Amino acid sequence: MKNTAKQLLILLLSTAMLFSNILTVSAETPSQDETTVLEMEELDPESLHVAKLGEGENETETEEFIAPYDLDQTVRVSIVLERSSTIEAGYSVENITENADTLAYRDSLRREQDAVTAAIEKKLGRTLDVKWNLTLAANIISADVRYGDIDRILEVDGVRNVILENRYEPQVDDVNTANTSENMVGATAAWAEGYSGAGSRIAIIDTGIDTSHQSFNEDAFNHSIEDLGKTSELMGQIDNTTLNQLNAKEKLSSLTAAQTHVSTKIPYGFNYIDGNTTINHLSDVQGNHGSHVAGIAAANKYIKSGNSYNLAVDAVKAVGMAPDAQLLIMKVFGAGGGAYDSDYMVAIEDAIVLGADSINLSLGSAAPGFTYDDTYQTILNSLSSNANMKAVVTISAGNSYAYATNLRRDLYIEDVSEHTGGSPGTFLNSLGTAAAQNTLTEGAPLIFNGSQQVFYTEDTEGEEGSYNNPEITTIKGTYDYVYIDALGEASDYSTVNNALSLSGKIVIVNRGELSFSEKGNNAKSYSLKAIIIANNTDGAIHMDLTDYTGNFPMVSITLNDADTIKENSTKRSTNGIDYYTGRVEVTTTSVSMVAPREDTEITDFSSWGVPGSLIMKPEITAPGGDIYSVYGTART
Repeated sequence: MKNTAKQLLILLLSTAMLFSNILTVSAETPSQDETTVLEMEELDPESLHVAKLGEGENETETEEFIAPYDLDQTVRVSIVLERSSTIEAGYSVENITENADTLAYRDSLRREQDAVTAAIEKKLGRTLDVKWNLTLAANIISADVRYGDIDRILEVDGVRNVILENRYEPQVDDVNTANTSENMVGATAAWAEGYSGAGSRIAIIDTGIDTSHQSFNEDAFNHSIEDLGKTSELMGQIDNTTLNQLNAKEKLSSLTAAQTHVSTKIPYGFNYIDGNTTINHLSDVQGNHGSHVAGIAAANKYIKSGNSYNLAVDAVKAVGMAPDAQLLIMKVFGAGGGAYDSDYMVAIEDAIVLGADSINLSLGSAAPGFTYDDTYQTILNSLSSNANMKAVVTISAGNSYAYATNLRRDLYIEDVSEHTGGSPGTFLNSLGTAAAQNTLTEGAPLIFNGSQQVFYTEDTEGEEGSYNNPEITTIKGTYDYVYIDALGEASDYSTVNNALSLSGKIVIVNRGELSFSEKGNNAKSYSLKAIIIANNTDGAIHMDLTDYTGNFPMVSITLNDADTIKENSTKRSTNGIDYYTGRVEVTTTSVSMVAPREDTEITDFSSWGVPGSLIMKPEITAPGGDIYSVYGTART
């Protein structure tokens, strides 16, 4: 389906370019002295389902405007002021705390914002509920206001625009098989050359981090840095001059430099939603995605064990791409919810002040294909074009699949916006990152017929909680298996069971038609050891087992592995159903295997396509499927 969607996209773009440039030329070949006159031939817009400009279907009709909010409803807005931001005005952001001109201009914007705030309050007759004052990358007052007051705020001198802010969600999805990805990105080769991230700072704008996790242990980090001899390059506790330039200080006036310092590994952390220094995700319901992302970026090279240190790649099978980098934790999803446009933008501003080398946002809007108001797009564009801006801002493309796999069957008929990712990943100069399927398999495999290692996908939790699905490692041992080359109907099990008892065996059936729960529930009366679902297309699958009521494990395997199992099994038939038999061992010892896989391109869940701006997105791909990190596995 992925290739089909790509072909359709290419065909659409090629056809659109062809049809928009139809030329009528003479059939005769002109001499060198003759001029060929080219004429444009009009194309009937109805053939493209697009009205000609100025001739919209309802242009002559008056339509009633329906406001998106009640007039008394409170909304979050960005009040954009007339003057340019510090960066837009051309001031340097390099070593910003030592640049007197930059600091002076930023202070002047703060004073102006105070004056505009006072004018707005006078106009409205009430206090303005200000959330943020952006002055570095933007000149914006972010506030919660009454929707009906927006027009009145626009009348205040110094206000250029008032826009509704978009609210974002973390880009996290269901869990995947535990793998690593060093071989895909060349991490081990970089480490061997001495590039391990030492001296660099990575800002993680997400749900926070588990500060007590073994992969972020301060002693283990210091041990690795001491081996490299680069302690002088580390960021320590910030000074008061730097603190006073942070939006965090504006949020929490009592904030001290010491309160932002967690450890040498995490020299800075702040909760931008709740306005405190609680940066772990253990105190709210926002999830552990921040730890997972931080682990991919910079989980330590070593794990501390007593008074010794073991290589993390051996001890826990998880090590970051830049294990010796420091982490700046900007929590923008907290007990108070999150995250609006201004919430992540103030975190970006603070990351710039703190000298971040890389700024990661794994968040996005729920609605696909839109850029929303261009204010925040312009801000991000200015960051990417600023010569003094050393930080790279990367934004996830999203995990909303492609339209072809997202229950859409009307591809490109009327909607030119065929993009499943939302803003800010759809912004013009955002470095949108898609997810590629991992090629390195890591885990405890099933071993078929003594030699074939098969790695499986095990789903034990869903959006609503845990499934009634035991882990397959609980039945460690060697068993007979029966591969029923059918869909798991009740009649499929009974037919094969009449020829060969299924009791005590591991049974394999194919994906298709029935739900995964039904395939398991139909086999409950046969005392199976486990059921394996073989995919019917390329790639791994994840099973929704919400309605599963059996007591044996259910896992899934790829189509390629299933075909290989059949090739190496004993084939039999009964009453029109083929089935295959052999022996399979359920192991609990983790191993690694690099193998060519049919799904090593863009993952099926990754967002991509043409957003409303008609700019091809995303720009770059990185491993995102089957990634093993802190807190297990997830899509990133």
